[in-house]
Amino acid sequence: MLVVVGCAGTYSGKPAEKPAAKAEPGIDAAALPYEVLDRSGHAVPEATFWARLGTMRAVCVGEEHPNPHHHWFQLRTVKQLVAQQPFALGMEMVQRPFQGVLDDFAAKKIDDAAFTSRSGWADRWGYPYALYAPILHVAIDAHGTLLALNASKELTKKVSHHGLAALTPDEKAQVPELDLNVVAHRAWFDALMEEMGGGHMAAPKDATHEGMPSADNIYTVQVMWDETMADTAARWLQAHPSGHLVILAGNGHCHDSAIIGRLKRRGIADAVSIRAVVDDGEGSVADVLSKPMNDYVVVLKAPTSSAPPETHPAAPSPDADRSRR
Repeated sequence: MLVVVGCAGTYSGKPAEKPAAKAEPGIDAAALPYEVLDRSGHAVPEATFWARLGTMRAVCVGEEHPNPHHHWFQLRTVKQLVAQQPFALGMEMVQRPFQGVLDDFAAKKIDDAAFTSRSGWADRWGYPYALYAPILHVAIDAHGTLLALNASKELTKKVSHHGLAALTPDEKAQVPELDLNVVAHRAWFDALMEEMGGGHMAAPKDATHEGMPSADNIYTVQVMWDETMADTAARWLQAHPSGHLVILAGNGHCHDSAIIGRLKRRGIADAVSIRAVVDDGEGSVADVLSKPMNDYVVVLKAPTSSAPPETHPAAPSPDADRSRR
């Protein structure tokens, strides 16, 4: 089956079948010592790093979805920046149709159990809610806005199988401007697909086999995710000229030619991306620095206990639920 990169996570793990009904105490146990590098590999003093982020309109903090260390650093980032008001936390994990649910949650009209149920967290995302709950609650307690950034599953499923032309006028109105001709992004996508086995190269671009999306449709879905998240974020930032936004998204969305480049195309010049990587001592940091795509790399020192190796799991079908990415 043709596959899509989705978030290009490299941390092996299995999503939970159901989210926690209530937020866990926190993810402080996943804290690790860290150093910050710029894209060329030079060390950046921590104070300089946080000061720079404080000047940015948008900060995208990438993740491998099941990696608790990455979520701990996202939590640390939100704690550092949440005092800058107006503040918003944008989430790949929640799709646009559920913005009203997020609004009620942010206003404390509903609890965690109602939020996860009404937003379809288990089916539409699927990774443990406990990894995200502490981050959401920091933003809520600071009276921040929560933004549902992502395209709906229904739209991306239809495009993956039938292409953009199959969308109805109402569905087309939900799709933001798409730039499908970013050379660096397509090269990144194709290279990663080849690295993961070349699955989407197995069929011709115009493949019409039942259940097998074409290579171009797969790529279109990838761009739809990036563009929809960038569009949602840019609209909030344009409505709040002094606002600051932290975006939580997978590593495959949080880099130069993905959300960041598409934000800049929409006039949000002060936008940066961060990639956290656990230094396994076996080249994990070198791999990231060898193909710089992020403004900052946060090097987390591996815990002394045996840590899961960072591997490259197979990516799922684009119409599989997003919990499997």
